[in-house]
Amino acid sequence: MQLKDLGELVNILDEITVDSEEDIRYFNEDAVIELTDEFLHVMELYIQDNVKGIAEPDFEETFFDSIKELMVEQFKVDPFFTEEAEDEFDDILNCSMDQFFETFMPRRSHKESKIVRRLTPEMIQQLEQQLKYLEEKPQPVQRSKEWYDFRQNLITASNAYKAFENDATKNQLIYEKCNIKLPQLECNNEIIGEGQEETIIKIINITTAPNRPVNINTTLHHGQKYEPVSVMLYEDTYKTKIQDFGCIQHDKYSFLGASPDGINVDKNSPRYGRMLEIKNIVNREIDGIPKKEYWVQMQMQMETCKLEECDFLENKFVEYDSYEQFKEDGTFLLSNNDEKKGIILYFNDKAGNPKYVYKPIQMNEDEFAEWETNMLDLMQSKEYGYMWIKNCYWKSEIFSCVLVERNQFWFENNVQDLIDLWSTVEKERVSGFHHRAPVKKNNLKKMQDDDASLPFGTGCLLSLNKLTGKVNVSQN
Repeated sequence: MQLKDLGELVNILDEITVDSEEDIRYFNEDAVIELTDEFLHVMELYIQDNVKGIAEPDFEETFFDSIKELMVEQFKVDPFFTEEAEDEFDDILNCSMDQFFETFMPRRSHKESKIVRRLTPEMIQQLEQQLKYLEEKPQPVQRSKEWYDFRQNLITASNAYKAFENDATKNQLIYEKCNIKLPQLECNNEIIGEGQEETIIKIINITTAPNRPVNINTTLHHGQKYEPVSVMLYEDTYKTKIQDFGCIQHDKYSFLGASPDGINVDKNSPRYGRMLEIKNIVNREIDGIPKKEYWVQMQMQMETCKLEECDFLENKFVEYDSYEQFKEDGTFLLSNNDEKKGIILYFNDKAGNPKYVYKPIQMNEDEFAEWETNMLDLMQSKEYGYMWIKNCYWKSEIFSCVLVERNQFWFENNVQDLIDLWSTVEKERVSGFHHRAPVKKNNLKKMQDDDASLPFGTGCLLSLNKLTGKVNVSQN
């Protein structure tokens, strides 16, 4: 038989068919179930050994990488474990993490202010009772001696993170709590009823130096100035109402306290009972991931108030140079980029302290003209006696709001650090704490000069005790 007598050749590769996608997957259904169980077991062990790491901003990324590193090596020896198989592995790991965060503990933070649980009538009733309890909880009169003493005897949520840092930072917190003094700055809001809407006046006062004007150019002042604006933007965005509850003391740990920026009190809102923490950013990048100190602050607030959720709101406000620039950028309420805009009336009192009056978010241009006239007359009247300085025209360039859930597992496994630190504070308030004072520059220079006067080769050593902050000079 000659070659020409052969029939047409058939490429057998063309005849190979795949019945379903399941045939080419590395992990079948049973393997997925088995691997998921293994993942969940290893995750639980990992968290128990790395409980402090939950507070770190990169926790979820580190969590994923660590579990993968522990588990993937057993598959890499298989020549059939291809890149596609590894992608399957990653997908199963991600699904397992979702399951872990639903059953064992919540995520460190969500990517938005989402609704994770629907409020039942029973839940609403419980929240109503808890908010009433918080509202009626005894507190000293603001700015009284008892009020300052009360706050000085608390590790507040905003500085609690220092208890989980290095020895130098712990030392700083201990010194702060032992070194009793009045705060440098105080703020409070007044509400003036104006028509159908409320007008907020922000008052910022110096308490220790009443004759010295406030520095309005600091990032601290910027954050305080725009806090009412952030509250109004939050209320407008989520159609809810925020209420201030003052400084609240923990029921069990009396040395812990929290001053949340507010709590949702609208029973018709799906966010009813959710706390609010605000950070008004000047230079830092906003990425939607709470920094460690902010995450710890929110956990302390939720534990103190016995509430399960907190919205973390970050805002970046930009001020226009003039009213003309404000007018040229979009409409009266929105910029060309659909960023919300607004106006703050800035006054000074006789001592030079700033007073801010805030235009309601949805007030239109015609309403504002009448409102502005009324506010100028009222604030500069004999009753108030303020001097108008200027109007501040702003826009919210970045509005980032993410949900953080209460993590009782983290708190229960870390509260001992707070107990131990406060025990040190109580002890050293009696025995003495000045060894923890920051080293002054002139003392350091004197030690350096003394060191320079020593003969070369004497073996003089400087050692810094990070716990006490003291510098010791020793000679070999």
